[in-house]
Amino acid sequence: MRKYNLIILAGGEDEDWCHQYGCKRKAELPLYGKPMIDLVVDAFHKSSYIDQIIVVGPKDLDQLKSMKHVHKRLNEGKSFIQNLLKAVYYIKSSIYKFSNNHNGYLISFCDAAHLNTKIINATLENMSRHDAGLVLHYVEKETISQSGFPIENRTFLPIGGKKYSGSNIYYVKKARSLLNVVWDIINLRKLRKEPKEFLKYLDCEEGGWPKIEKVVEQHMRTKVKVFVSPFAEMGVDVDKPIDYELAKLHTAKSRKKFLKQNEASSSNLMHSQR
Repeated sequence: MRKYNLIILAGGEDEDWCHQYGCKRKAELPLYGKPMIDLVVDAFHKSSYIDQIIVVGPKDLDQLKSMKHVHKRLNEGKSFIQNLLKAVYYIKSSIYKFSNNHNGYLISFCDAAHLNTKIINATLENMSRHDAGLVLHYVEKETISQSGFPIENRTFLPIGGKKYSGSNIYYVKKARSLLNVVWDIINLRKLRKEPKEFLKYLDCEEGGWPKIEKVVEQHMRTKVKVFVSPFAEMGVDVDKPIDYELAKLHTAKSRKKFLKQNEASSSNLMHSQR
């Protein structure tokens, strides 16, 4: 089984809105009775596809219970790209010892609060069957809507007559592939809420996923694979207050369902022992 070293980005970007909930950072927002990042770390830690977990974020995170599952916490930089490259370089130097024979870099975020281990395992199992230098996941708008998540506050890319949301699991095989497109990443991050400008920047205003794969391959000089995920949770994060309120409702429903299932299992067990 292929195992991946995971980077969880928990650095501060536009997080002033968290102050209204008594928190400095998104990572600390309480969900399910835990700080949000605890849910994310726990979900990945339980996956058999995960080796070491690296978190990039403030020192305050060290006090959280989930940090016992984290191999290393790195101090955050001033931007998304600084945090990403810092974590990639740490894994390349301290874990891979600059070897070229490794399984690359898996990337997620502290606000991927809706992920669970079952979704992570299915996603990584599928990904491991393909030898790609860059793997991107997208979720169709209809998938998110049919799963009960609101779509009004989300940004969707129009591709091939359908609309898609970005996801919260990425993979890159070689560090140099990222270095080839540092400025592209910076510019695309700025345009992530403007789908038409995003596609215009890539020169992919027309065409489907095969064209996007080809264009990104030319930029990164590596094989690119885009998967459309069947899991709505892959396309939902906590990026603003309304996302957090929805996440609280979702985790409350999940907890209620979990307790109901446990009660049913206990009742069945007691009945069978009579």
